[in-house]
Amino acid sequence: MDPIRSILLSLARTAEEARLRWHAERAALRARGETPTRTEAFAYDVQANLCLITAITAADLPVNFRLYDTTLSRDPLTAAAQLRQVTSAYDHSGPIEAAHEAARLAYKAAFTEPLTAQEQHYVDLLVDLPAARRDKIIEVAEERARHLPA
Repeated sequence: MDPIRSILLSLARTAEEARLRWHAERAALRARGETPTRTEAFAYDVQANLCLITAITAADLPVNFRLYDTTLSRDPLTAAAQLRQVTSAYDHSGPIEAAHEAARLAYKAAFTEPLTAQEQHYVDLLVDLPAARRDKIIEVAEERARHLPA
């Protein structure tokens, strides 16, 4: 593989891993009932994407530059998205959520008890509502639950 391809693929893999790490961190925060904020993982994701876009721009790719079966666009943002898709297809590093598995299991365990009759009645009421209305009700309930004294 020529140096340009290996550098671009390496940067694309780094950008993809940074994106997955950021999304896994956000999922873990949501699973614990916390509000996701921009953290170090977000900053790392932005920096990795900027490095990838800069490398694509600096490489001055030929018109028909191909990586595996993908012809990369000359537009850096489009090429970055294409590279991330190629990298995901060839990435075998395993699930990114592994570090947050304990938090996910704890969250799941907190709600394993069977529903009471009153809770089941609420579920039946929510099912009949349109999805947008149901989401709004759940969002308000979660917001109130966050602000309850412990």
